[in-house]
Amino acid sequence: MPVPDTVIVSCFIDFLQVFVPCFTAPSFRTFAVLCSGWVLAMGQHTVTGVVRAANAVGWKHIRTFHRFFAEGRWATDEVGLVLVRLIDGLLPPDVPRVVAVDDTLGRHTGKKIAAASMHRDPLLSTGRRPFFHWGHVWVTAGINIYAFGKTWCLPVLVRLYRSRKRCKRDKRSYRKTTQLAAELIGVLAVALPHRKIVVVGDAAYTNSSVIKRRPSNVTVIGRSRLDAALFAPPPARRRGQIGRPRVRGERLPSPAQQIKRPSAPWRKTEVTVYGKTVVVRVLVIDALWYVAAGSELVRLVVVRGFPGHERDDVFVSTDATMAAKAIIERFSERWSLEVTFHDTKGKLGFEEPQNRTEHAVERTAPMALWLYSLVVLWYVRVGHRLRSAKSPTMPWYHHKAGVAFSDMLATLRRASWAERLVTPYTSDPTLQKRIAPLLRCLEAAA
Repeated sequence: MPVPDTVIVSCFIDFLQVFVPCFTAPSFRTFAVLCSGWVLAMGQHTVTGVVRAANAVGWKHIRTFHRFFAEGRWATDEVGLVLVRLIDGLLPPDVPRVVAVDDTLGRHTGKKIAAASMHRDPLLSTGRRPFFHWGHVWVTAGINIYAFGKTWCLPVLVRLYRSRKRCKRDKRSYRKTTQLAAELIGVLAVALPHRKIVVVGDAAYTNSSVIKRRPSNVTVIGRSRLDAALFAPPPARRRGQIGRPRVRGERLPSPAQQIKRPSAPWRKTEVTVYGKTVVVRVLVIDALWYVAAGSELVRLVVVRGFPGHERDDVFVSTDATMAAKAIIERFSERWSLEVTFHDTKGKLGFEEPQNRTEHAVERTAPMALWLYSLVVLWYVRVGHRLRSAKSPTMPWYHHKAGVAFSDMLATLRRASWAERLVTPYTSDPTLQKRIAPLLRCLEAAA
């Protein structure tokens, strides 16, 4: 079957060739067409909308594209691990791989959407009044890179979280989000056994499920609690002592109790977080946080004056030799994954596919996350050097402070349409044929 007259710029198609081992030859062509249409679609990112944006209507029956997600013989982890190796090749070999872990809610409205259930909506909920929304919760692991003056979190591996009620209805074993996150960390550690991996997560992912089960090349940095129960290391075993060895020593004051002491050893530290340099006060505590890390010595850092936080905060690292400055700055890199979720939902239609089979749900939404990573990687390696990377200027807006994901996506679209339309053609009918997909994209965006 001939390849469709794809609209995407040829260097992006070349960029996709690394995924050839993940698919059969026909499935890879379908994958390439869907990736092309996904980044070019300016309307709804449904399968039909993506196929129209890719100029692939009539190339294959529309059911073929739906079957690619619902019945295709390919694995999401294999695609994600190709991205892992691609990102790992861009980073210096002696730098730890920073992996952000979090979950996000994909909101839906259709009652027949597979695997959906009611979940707490973190954007609408408050401490006193929770709000719930119908949809899917995705546990995501992304690798951080630094480019164009900021940190970008590139999603690579995902898991669909199913509520306890949904698992009971479907006769599945229930797994918490933290258990799914620990599984993703394990997959990454196996894929990168020669790298040091630093996992950063919020308080929900700083617990025993993640810390105790982590591989040997993984360090966890997250948010602890001011009322955490701390203990001293177990005392040395006496000669001839019988009985089981102690796993922890005497109970120590909690961080909240230690910061109230007049003699608490606070010190000032300059840190760079969220794009600015500030001076904070820190109190370092080395102890056993037994409920989360067992008998492993961890380092807790109480921070006063952290940007955006009115109250004292406390962070924890399983590497007790790490400096307080490094722990604080590493934890702040977790926020880049929140930015990724925002851009993926707003620019790539993460919440828009309406799937009614389990396999389709598990594969369609991750496509938006992978394409976020692919667009950023394409821009870093190729796109920023193209003429299309120069944004149109306005009389009242002469320059930008930095590059945003919307700029990268716009560059890819400008490069695609420039390659298709700027080249001279011999006849008007040829030009009309090549401009037709652009008109259809504009119709979908209306």
